[in-house]
Amino acid sequence: MSSWPSTLPDPLAKGYAINPVDQSVRTDMEVGSARMRRRTSARVDKVTLLWTFTEAQMAIFRAWFENASTGAAGGSAWFTVTLNIGTGGTTSCTARFTSGSYKPTVIEVGLWQVTAEVEVR
Repeated sequence: MSSWPSTLPDPLAKGYAINPVDQSVRTDMEVGSARMRRRTSARVDKVTLLWTFTEAQMAIFRAWFENASTGAAGGSAWFTVTLNIGTGGTTSCTARFTSGSYKPTVIEVGLWQVTAEVEVR
């Protein structure tokens, strides 16, 4: 499993959001109350991340993202990254990109803003 490149910055606090995935299943009944049951005990959260990269950092990120053996394999591979997931500070997590991609935007000459959603287990 690959790791987040140490040459790249951690995600910014601005735009950082945790979206817990519903672990239950609801079955509406024809008569009476709906039935609710737990689907899984595995905790998976979707986390929206935001980074600001220089041109050089953007090149490193793109190369790491596409690399199948030491990177994110185009967004399909799990990787380790340090994130704040609401457990008391930052912690090492296993994550992968949910949509298989990211969204880069030029914010000024030489600076990129990159947003992505990852699932964390």
